[in-house]
Amino acid sequence: MSFNLSCSKKVIRRAQKGDKFALTQIYQLYKQPVFNLAYQMLRDEQRANDILQTVMVKMMTGIGSVSDRQKLNGWMKRVTYNTVIDVIRSNSKLVDIPDNESFDYSAADSLSIINSEHWDLERFLSFLDERERLVVWLSTVEGYTHKEIAEQLNISAQNSRVVFSRAMKSLKSLASDHRYSGHKRGKHYE
Repeated sequence: MSFNLSCSKKVIRRAQKGDKFALTQIYQLYKQPVFNLAYQMLRDEQRANDILQTVMVKMMTGIGSVSDRQKLNGWMKRVTYNTVIDVIRSNSKLVDIPDNESFDYSAADSLSIINSEHWDLERFLSFLDERERLVVWLSTVEGYTHKEIAEQLNISAQNSRVVFSRAMKSLKSLASDHRYSGHKRGKHYE
């Protein structure tokens, strides 16, 4: 379920005035997309539920800043991302990588690999740690640049590229391993 939902202006206005029924309607509308996005990024059902609750509390207290219904979708998605990023930041130290470390995968190379018919990105992402999964997800699925990812994670753009490259190497290795790719031994997909 995506964030492309329709919430009436009337419900938003009532929610902005503190109407509990309107807030419940917004909660019901967005609970699945918020949970799904959090779960995709964290791969942990309990933590995704925690994110859902945190995002909904933020929605209840911050709905006044939403000017129209078209912006509500983007606002809810951004609040979800930021909440997930905050959780990851608080649970793991992001180590900065020196600028002289190189990386091998350009954006075009990475997209061609990931879009291959032999890849099940969702399955392979579960093998990565949270930081790698977050960087790969934000880059490939959401289309963020490494500069934008770096700003969100408080790391350098170079660090984001290196984390992405390392994750892509791991994913490529998994995709070529018959135990994970579902293909017969000896077939390597590049």
